[in-house]
Amino acid sequence: MYEYLYGRVEEIRLGVAVLDVHGVGYYVMVSQPCAASLTLGHNTKMLVHLAVSETNQVLFGFQSTAERTLFRRLLQVNGIGPTSALGLLSSLPPDEMVRAILDGDQKRLTAMKGVGKKTAERLIVELRDHLSDLMPSTPLFDGSSTSSSKSSVPNDLERVLLELGTPSGAARDGAKTAVAALGEDADFQDLLKHALTPKT
Repeated sequence: MYEYLYGRVEEIRLGVAVLDVHGVGYYVMVSQPCAASLTLGHNTKMLVHLAVSETNQVLFGFQSTAERTLFRRLLQVNGIGPTSALGLLSSLPPDEMVRAILDGDQKRLTAMKGVGKKTAERLIVELRDHLSDLMPSTPLFDGSSTSSSKSSVPNDLERVLLELGTPSGAARDGAKTAVAALGEDADFQDLLKHALTPKT
């Protein structure tokens, strides 16, 4: 339902971030590394996952595609829910966790908070054959994060313009023009306004 949120960081608490997106505050559960990558008062793009249960709906936020992908793989393991998966991501970086699972390193896995021998065994048995695309050498681990990557700004801007009904050619040109004029570090809303302003 949600792919990402783009807004101003209003609050950062233990395991929680609040993003103001056009005046709406989104309460997002985040890992410790994700929280550490945020800056109060700054705009950020955060990948999200919506977890729905019988009694609740919770947004979980991530700093990179690799982090969210691993989170979703962890949910496939018997006995691991969204909160537990987020806790694992706070205990070990995604690339190290992937390596530990692929290597069958139970000692490394049981060093994570909340992971006993049985859970470590399940992680290895159930995920070992499903993590090859999450190796550090693959595109998901190219070193970019959603909060700091600049290369996605023109694409994100073009996508928003398309969603607003702008023809594809005009959206592409408008995104390039706005980024060229204001720079990729500019506020996204300023970039969007520039792209939507009729050029004479």
